[in-house]
Amino acid sequence: MKIGPRILVAGIGNPIRSDDGIGPYICRCIEEGKCKGVTTAIYHQLHTELTEEFLQFDMVIIADAAVEGADVEFYRLDEKGISPVASSHHVNATLLLSLAKHLYQKELNIMICSVRGYDFEMGEKFSNAGKNNADEAVSIILNWIYKQLV
Repeated sequence: MKIGPRILVAGIGNPIRSDDGIGPYICRCIEEGKCKGVTTAIYHQLHTELTEEFLQFDMVIIADAAVEGADVEFYRLDEKGISPVASSHHVNATLLLSLAKHLYQKELNIMICSVRGYDFEMGEKFSNAGKNNADEAVSIILNWIYKQLV
């Protein structure tokens, strides 16, 4: 019997900031699918301490709402061409790739699922377009996961 990769779906966002809760929503939907070898975790934002946690998995999917861009973008993160950003309130996934490489001499495999949101005001309800994009993202991620597990 083939043992599949260990996959983490990390939902980034604040569920009480309307469409900013898209990442956590995606995690809850993926969790309902009970895919063997898939773990979900919800974080309000990325932080450097996640590097060590992410290294426990063969693949990490970071699902997060975006204020601009395509409705849903799903791609493998490549450290080339993107500058790591860090401040007291901002860490991007490229910085985590760099930390894994330089501190642990290991490679992180990260997929990004960027989902276009429209309403980031206080509230627990998604905009209609944000909800549609989030549901499309769930479908894309689940299809990708199933391909990894077969």
